[in-house]
Amino acid sequence: MAFQECWEEWEVLDKDYLMLQETHKLYKQQLEEVIKLQNTCLTSIERQKKKYKELASNLQQCEPLDSEEHSRETEFIKELMKERQNIFFEMEAFLPKRNGLYLTLVLGNVNVTLLSKQAK
Repeated sequence: MAFQECWEEWEVLDKDYLMLQETHKLYKQQLEEVIKLQNTCLTSIERQKKKYKELASNLQQCEPLDSEEHSRETEFIKELMKERQNIFFEMEAFLPKRNGLYLTLVLGNVNVTLLSKQAK
């Protein structure tokens, strides 16, 4: 192989390397954005769950009214709360979870997040 051919191959590799650096930089930026979004979602879901739990407790403590409309509205709220709890569960399936004690002891701090249904 002649030096000229080696030099041309080096130039091609150098261009590929520069493209790789830019791609990796973009990847890191988007990964940071995804992590921020995950944390925002986790925080919001936890807040919603807490509020729903408080609302459920308050609904049980409400003075029962004899009105049929009040009973229907209460049941409607309870049904929506159950439905949303299921939706929260589905949302959490795509978000990272904290490792349990055993997993942390055996494997250390492992962060595995499957971002698509196919990956799961």
